Amino acid sequence: MEFFASGDKVATIAAMIARVVLLILFIFAAFAVTQPGNAAQPAVETIRIGIPGKLVDFAPFFVGIKSGIYRSEGLEPQFIVMRSGIIIPALLSGELDYTTIYGSTIRSAVSGLPLKIIATLITKQSFFLYAHPDIKRVQDLKGKRIAISGFASSTDKAAREALKPAGLEALRDVTLMAMGDTSVRFQALLSGAIEAAILTPPYTVMAEQKGMRNLVWLGDLLGDTPSNGLSTSAKKLKERPDQVQRFLRASVRSMIYTREHKQEALLVLMKEFPGLERNTLAGTLDFYLKAMSLDGRIGDAVVQDLINEQRELLGVKTEVALSQVADFGPLNRAVKELAAGK
Repeated sequence: MEFFASGDKVATIAAMIARVVLLILFIFAAFAVTQPGNAAQPAVETIRIGIPGKLVDFAPFFVGIKSGIYRSEGLEPQFIVMRSGIIIPALLSGELDYTTIYGSTIRSAVSGLPLKIIATLITKQSFFLYAHPDIKRVQDLKGKRIAISGFASSTDKAAREALKPAGLEALRDVTLMAMGDTSVRFQALLSGAIEAAILTPPYTVMAEQKGMRNLVWLGDLLGDTPSNGLSTSAKKLKERPDQVQRFLRASVRSMIYTREHKQEALLVLMKEFPGLERNTLAGTLDFYLKAMSLDGRIGDAVVQDLINEQRELLGVKTEVALSQVADFGPLNRAVKELAAGK
């Protein structure tokens, strides 16, 4: 028996072994590619989205991340909580890719900054006027006190709008009390320090649980008045239309999924907001699903009204076209693709 082979034999054996190894590797590679779970995944890129706070309003984003919808579009959203005043400069500098702030984007675009709204999330006002249970209608607030966050704020405007149909006027018939954050206004209402307050979810749900009376939902009163959505820079739209398209497609899919899988969405929110009770979160989610756009779209006339309002506030004399402030082309294409099953 030969324990040592000649040089020629060794070379021949080595060549045979190499061919066998390559064949085995080829078979394994082919097998791996044919398995559904092992299919090649697209490269995932991180996108940075500036938000003014971690809010239940953004439920579709949380659900979309947890369910893998964004990852299926090759995206990994990173939500960064920032003060609203910092978000716009960060968006312009490229430190952020997108933001959820809506009104500030419109104001900035009207003033000439290269920013665009690209989708709408919440189409209805989230402000409610809640009062003590013995106050049965808005007219009963005459001579009473209503808590708002501050004068010239959105809550100030909401309170005045809520009073109008009842023939009441702030300062003349009702005292407005600037009390800051929603949590402070909520506690002031419960303690009896004021008779009514402008509240937003989840505090509206908690107020209901405590027996407070809902007098007005501003969404019923004012119709479509978007409060948040998605915005980006004109530069992003020009240089990365593919990313914008995928982001919007994933966001619309997440909105639809959240609406159609409410219980799964609730479980995601319970992990994201451990400080809120299940019933409170469920009621809050119910409201936002009611106030949410079906597919990110809203009427052009609604946005144009907001543009005209900001133009007047800023003292801009010239007309401002919708195209200067919004670009809904990518969203419309994303919706069309989803409808076609792409």
